[in-house]
Amino acid sequence: MKKKIMYISCMALSLGLISCNDDFLEVYPRDTQTEVTAFVTAENFETYAWGLYSIFGGYNDDTLGADKDGGNLTGNTAGSESAWAMNRYKVPASEGDWDFSFIRKCNLMLDHIDAAQMSDVDKKHWRAVGLFFRSHRYFQLLQKFGDVPWIEHVLATDSEELYFPRNPRDEVAANILRDLKQAAADIRETGNGTNTVNRDVVNTFLSRFALFEGTWRKYHGLQDADTYLREAADAAWAVINTGKYSVNPSYDALFNSEDLTGAASIILFRQYTAGELGHNYTRRIRTGELTFEGTKDLVDSYLCSDGRPISTSAVFGDTPDDTGKDKYREYDRFRNRDRRLYLTICPPYNTATTGGSVTDPVFTDDPRDNEYIDIMNDPANASWTGTKQLPHTNFKGFVCHRQPNLLNTADGRNTAWGKSNMGYFMWKYYNTTTPALTANSDNTTDAPVFRYEEVLLNYAEAKCELGEFDQTVADQTVNLMRVRPSCNVAPMNVAEIKAAGRGWDPALDAGGYYDRAGDPVLWEIRRERRVEFVGEGFAFRDIRRWKIADLVLNKRPQGAWIDRADYGNSTTIKLQDIDGNDLPSTERYGYGAFFGKPAGWPDDHYYLYPLPLDNLALNDALTQNPGWTSTGGDTAE
Repeated sequence: MKKKIMYISCMALSLGLISCNDDFLEVYPRDTQTEVTAFVTAENFETYAWGLYSIFGGYNDDTLGADKDGGNLTGNTAGSESAWAMNRYKVPASEGDWDFSFIRKCNLMLDHIDAAQMSDVDKKHWRAVGLFFRSHRYFQLLQKFGDVPWIEHVLATDSEELYFPRNPRDEVAANILRDLKQAAADIRETGNGTNTVNRDVVNTFLSRFALFEGTWRKYHGLQDADTYLREAADAAWAVINTGKYSVNPSYDALFNSEDLTGAASIILFRQYTAGELGHNYTRRIRTGELTFEGTKDLVDSYLCSDGRPISTSAVFGDTPDDTGKDKYREYDRFRNRDRRLYLTICPPYNTATTGGSVTDPVFTDDPRDNEYIDIMNDPANASWTGTKQLPHTNFKGFVCHRQPNLLNTADGRNTAWGKSNMGYFMWKYYNTTTPALTANSDNTTDAPVFRYEEVLLNYAEAKCELGEFDQTVADQTVNLMRVRPSCNVAPMNVAEIKAAGRGWDPALDAGGYYDRAGDPVLWEIRRERRVEFVGEGFAFRDIRRWKIADLVLNKRPQGAWIDRADYGNSTTIKLQDIDGNDLPSTERYGYGAFFGKPAGWPDDHYYLYPLPLDNLALNDALTQNPGWTSTGGDTAE
């Protein structure tokens, strides 16, 4: 509690402090904290550093938006489709992310370390903290814009460096790597106490950065990919080798717990506390205000319980696409699947309940309607029972009568909560344990920032890219996650996948994925990453570094298999066939549809964001990223 209060109050203090130039600081009232008094003792640096933790965003729509742009989710309101998929991303007049104020905050701290009255050990530690946070911000800039200005000290308002050109990506990436390695070496192993930046946090982030940069370089034709991949593997292994962490037994608990302190896989998390700091995820997902839903492409990516993809699994319950028109197909599609699917997309069910404000559901006699109700409510499934039960409810306890719960129906059984346009209600952050608060900013479930599962998958992917992934590495990483009760998937068998080759998943082969990277084992690691981190902000960054955005986003988003008769034969329900073509309103069966076919990923220039026009106008030395206009309007020159 004390640390969270300190974090909020000191963040406000630091924001006020660093927004001023040096001359103004010199005329501050003597009883106000200034540069002269702010950076003297180790305690001063600790106080200041709390303000830097604001860079960890926690729960917000940008996190979910990354999965919308990455093909896992889609919006469910008019105009909320991915601008990248629709080729509508414009050069912004101004861009909040082309901003270096956080860099200045870090540099202000770093510039005062040498003159501070503290031990050499303390100086090393606080320099490491400053380097970590500066690297974190520079990684955000690098992965969006490529070349960016590199600034290591606080600049005066008349500094000529303000008008320098951007530094090359090679230099920026090398500097980030240098600083993170120094930070990992010098920071205190335990940081400044529980849930603070420490050596494991730095190494986890180092593995994230280096994996991104190494794969970006490999698939975008740049040099030194293996250098960064090796650093990614080494940093991840440094965390693994501590023996302090393990895969969290409950996948669901990572996102629906009031306190993540002591959770097995949590390396750093953002704490939320009533009256101090809150978010709106939980309330929105139980009031009908959440504007994201899942795609069929995401649902299809989850393995079956035998460890095979749906295209080759012997236990997948559905028929091949469009060969069987059965109202129960969605039940079949969820059967015998990786249970992370059940904890991310609400499983299908049906009740005999009618009316909008009903707290006691009436169940049908059809066992198929009750199959996933029984699974989700079974006390044996203790890793989620009590947070995710079916039928699910809104904050007032009113029942959602069925899933899919479509917005446009003619039978009067749809509800305003748990709704979707295409049929896949995304409920990863749904729980029934959070109080029914009235304000959207009052939810207090904690948010993971760094967790051990990412470390394992960073290590697995880096080793595979280096040609060093074998069954031993699989057992050290991927297979540790599959044995969780909330996963329940057979272990990865590397030899079996290699023997099958491109036949391991014909759907990936047909989609052109194996043409981009031919190793099916690599694609299974990527699959594991995709389903583990849905809705956590990784997806768009991943498809950009792998250079597969066109394969992912050039497809029309599809939803669940819908029987129009189940919804009163509503003619306002939009359906499409497996190829993304609209079906007439007289067609009974089809896949949920909402948005039209995407315009398509245009070319490679889309992999980097454009610089904002206002900054280009201020600095003649800045050049626009290739393919983007420097004058506004169209997306490309």
